Amino acid sequence: MKYTATQIAGLIDHSSLKGYATWENIRKLLDEAMNFRTYSVCIEPIFSSKAGEYLREHKSNVKVDITLDFPLGTYTTEGREKLIDLYSGSCDEVDLVVQTGYVRSGMFSEVEHDVNALVDAAHSHGIGIKFITEDAYTNMEEKRRLYEIICRSKADFIKTSTGFAESEFAKALGNQAGAAVENVRLMAETARRLNSHIGIKVAGGIKNYSEALALLEASGMPPDPVKFRLGVSRTSQILSEIP
Repeated sequence: MKYTATQIAGLIDHSSLKGYATWENIRKLLDEAMNFRTYSVCIEPIFSSKAGEYLREHKSNVKVDITLDFPLGTYTTEGREKLIDLYSGSCDEVDLVVQTGYVRSGMFSEVEHDVNALVDAAHSHGIGIKFITEDAYTNMEEKRRLYEIICRSKADFIKTSTGFAESEFAKALGNQAGAAVENVRLMAETARRLNSHIGIKVAGGIKNYSEALALLEASGMPPDPVKFRLGVSRTSQILSEIP
């Protein structure tokens, strides 16, 4: 299927998540997002309030999406709830990594409790929430169980990767670091089987339009930002490659 640059831009969370990013870097990101008309910017929370003010000053509809407990997912549920409460006034959406240590330990009841508690916390503030599964760190059985938990919840999105996964550990598990078509396909199959309306966000090492298109097609989702997102930093390159 063919898509226009405008359609693809409207699916993009234009991202800058390096810890050394300055306000000048973020302001450039915001200017790019407004120019490209991406759905949102995805940034670390340190600049979330300032970013929101800048977008409002420019009368922009670009949303502010922030990462919390990122990129490791090592806080307790109580700590993660407090982060949502703290930053809820300066963002439209939050992306959180699942508690991977619990997933790897087979502690899925704890994972389910965390997911449901954080969904309630985010939605009580009227903000969207995405859960990053960090597919590089889990085996197939862990993926299946984790995807089911997230798809059974009322989370807005299930997301593939932080983009910060350790490649050597991923290889030891037979995984690649970043977004992978086979994982997106499993997410989509899980959502359909459970009659879940959850959206899918693909992120992590997406370098060009052909990769982005393959991931969109694997999701089986329409080009609708409520159902599908692209978390990318190479927005300019991806959009320039669209015929």
